[in-house]
Amino acid sequence: AALAGLGALGATGAAQAVNVNPDGLGQALVYPYYTTQGTNAPYNSLLSVVNSTNSGKVVKVRFLEGKDSKEVLDFNLWLSPRDVWTTAIIPMGAGAGIITSDLSCTTPVIPAAGQPFSNVLLTLDAAGATLDRTKEGYVEIIEMGNVTGGTLAAITHVQPSPPGKPPGCAGLPPSIQPTDLVAGNGGLFGGISLINPIGGGDVTEDVVALASFSALTLWAPAGTISPDLSNVNPKLSVVFNNTEVDTTDWSASSNTVD
Repeated sequence: AALAGLGALGATGAAQAVNVNPDGLGQALVYPYYTTQGTNAPYNSLLSVVNSTNSGKVVKVRFLEGKDSKEVLDFNLWLSPRDVWTTAIIPMGAGAGIITSDLSCTTPVIPAAGQPFSNVLLTLDAAGATLDRTKEGYVEIIEMGNVTGGTLAAITHVQPSPPGKPPGCAGLPPSIQPTDLVAGNGGLFGGISLINPIGGGDVTEDVVALASFSALTLWAPAGTISPDLSNVNPKLSVVFNNTEVDTTDWSASSNTVD
């Protein structure tokens, strides 16, 4: 009975506060490490995100380098119901970048030849501004909301011609929030694998999934670094520690995210 009561308390707290979901489903995903390091045998990092729900979604995809967590690329990704999006992080020029043949809509569009990472924000610290810094880091994917109405129709994959491509990618809003955006309901999960085809290395990582991340929409235009992990709402967290449930209110603290 005591354990059942504790389980009920945990479920109640989790519904009202951000928590790490042990099942890997959430509104925000943190991919802990990507790399393209290696001179003669560089790694590729293969990433996927899955929308397990029947709702269409728009999410912010953010790539951050590893020395000082400076963003090197971001864009908005539109996922239709039960959608999967995949990309490869590969060596590109003096740094790294992504390449994808996935048909899901992105704003802006990812070029067929790939999108190099940028060192524009690397000048803001003393760790060096060379593109070499972009070769390793981590990834955040944060749900900005569910889409309905005309936007949902525009991002939903169709068959048979052209195979699977959503009909309205070109008309998606680059900067103005769509009127048919509502608070998200989570259900995202993902994975990342570090593969070294020449050296024979293959490492698969667990993705950290944050459930109940925001009760509000978190719209931000393509090309802006928002939202980030400080945009959790409400600013409450729940940590399950064996037989204890620790709930913390961060709203009055300067430490808004850990």
